[in-house]
Amino acid sequence: MSDEVSDKKLIAIPEEISVRSLAVLLGAEPTAVIGKLISGGVMASINQSVDFDSAALVAEEFGFQAKPEEEIASQKKITSTSGDYIRPPIVTIMGHVDHGKTSLLDYIRSANVAAGEAGGITQHISAYQIEHKMSDGKKRKVTFIDTPGHEAFSALRSHGASITDLVVLVVAADDGVKPQTLEALKFARAAGVPILVAITKTDTPGADLDRAKKQLVEHDLAPEDWGGKTVVVPVSSKTGEGVPQLLELIVLTTDLQELRADPETSPQGIVIEANLDKQLGAVARVLVYNGTLRPGQVVVIGKTYGRIRTMDDDRGKKIAAAGPAVPVLISGLKDVPVFGEALQAVPNEKVAKSMTAGLNAGQRRQAGESENVVPIVLKADVGGSLAALEDSIKKLQIKDATVEIVSSGIGATNENDVNLAKASGATIIAFRSTPPKRVSELARRDEVEIKESWVIYEILEYLTETLKKIASPTYTTVELGRLKVLAVFSGKKDTQIVGGEVAEGIVKKGSDIKILRQKEEVGTGKVEGLQLGKIETDEVEKGSQCGLSLFELSAQAEVGDVLHFSETKVDK
Repeated sequence: MSDEVSDKKLIAIPEEISVRSLAVLLGAEPTAVIGKLISGGVMASINQSVDFDSAALVAEEFGFQAKPEEEIASQKKITSTSGDYIRPPIVTIMGHVDHGKTSLLDYIRSANVAAGEAGGITQHISAYQIEHKMSDGKKRKVTFIDTPGHEAFSALRSHGASITDLVVLVVAADDGVKPQTLEALKFARAAGVPILVAITKTDTPGADLDRAKKQLVEHDLAPEDWGGKTVVVPVSSKTGEGVPQLLELIVLTTDLQELRADPETSPQGIVIEANLDKQLGAVARVLVYNGTLRPGQVVVIGKTYGRIRTMDDDRGKKIAAAGPAVPVLISGLKDVPVFGEALQAVPNEKVAKSMTAGLNAGQRRQAGESENVVPIVLKADVGGSLAALEDSIKKLQIKDATVEIVSSGIGATNENDVNLAKASGATIIAFRSTPPKRVSELARRDEVEIKESWVIYEILEYLTETLKKIASPTYTTVELGRLKVLAVFSGKKDTQIVGGEVAEGIVKKGSDIKILRQKEEVGTGKVEGLQLGKIETDEVEKGSQCGLSLFELSAQAEVGDVLHFSETKVDK
């Protein structure tokens, strides 16, 4: 008995777990998990949660030994460091255009790779990892993200504050604080992450450190050497002066956060770049933030999916695994994903297809939508209208899909509303208020949708239909019929050909089966083919004898067994 237990894979399950999460954990299709739960007398849809005991029984059916998450965690502290993996910090670089942001990153990258590889760095990329030698001699890795603006940073932030651990705000010594600098500062503060300032172009004509610091003080970023709490480091991207100090302070600042990740969990990531490559097809640069990504895994990203065919690091080298905080370029996707969309690994392509099949091909998949949330910026003509709309919208929910009011206000839509909507992937709802022409043109240019209406129910109908499109599907299992096995013709491993008579209901090709022996379930499987006499058919009714081709069997059927047939459908 102990040998049998030891052969089973050990998994950690919390006190409650959703059926969807349990399926991913077991590497099984949700329908199969639902079927096992129903067999045990537990009725649950894909989005509902089950307790530990029910989940543990299902896990055992799939060859796993389940233990409470707390127990596994306490054991890991003693026997393993995998649960306490200290991941590299993820640092986002932001600042005004032409303030030397990209030049700084290029210098950091070229100065912190092996000498033999430095010559191979010929083009700028948006995410990469460096290894910096600290003053104490230890080597520490840091992952950098170079964003095209606050839109990208907000997309990252919408997937969880932990994705970006620190913002380096770049300010040019010869130009000082500019509007885009303040914009970046606003979004960084909204994320609640530490801010470190790098003053660039210190070696150019017109450089004035004191002026730049004075402007920082005006925006509550008082430098430490001026009695404040903000770390400010003057740097030169040409000579490299100040860069080692900057990297040292990045590591020391993020160390205070005690950053952790679990390389053993199912991989999760976020798209930093994506494009169509002439040779590889659809490719995406992905930042892994938990788990370990490997070639051969099936992943879902927004409305597309694929099996990872190749995986390169930030220097173009093929790699076999990418853990937390590692940026990689992957190929094998069906279509090009959208920036900011979340990546998740799934058991197989069938599960991936079912997860993406319901998505509208024309649906706008921005940052906030990947979590079954419809983000909106709400504007109304008067306070009463706004209050009524907010109250009605907050009550809207379709399954696990909800509306998030990112911002709300009175009056016509303005440029700030468009910028915020763009950054958060939101749609602007304008109630009884028409945006000025310049704002409409800005929204059109930035691909921000403005939905105008003069009737509340039209807005509610629009949002309800949008929620229906992104809500996760739920499943219902329907009992079809029963068949008594009269003959067994052949069988090997997980396939078998049997004959029998339909005792109740119907038998359908493609349906799921349970094998009952003396009223006890001994195995499961699926119907691959049906034959009535010598004719192939899709369905056989009560009272008829037929031949069945079975597959994915967990046990072989015997003469006298009763097969129960069922099918699981997606609820509409």
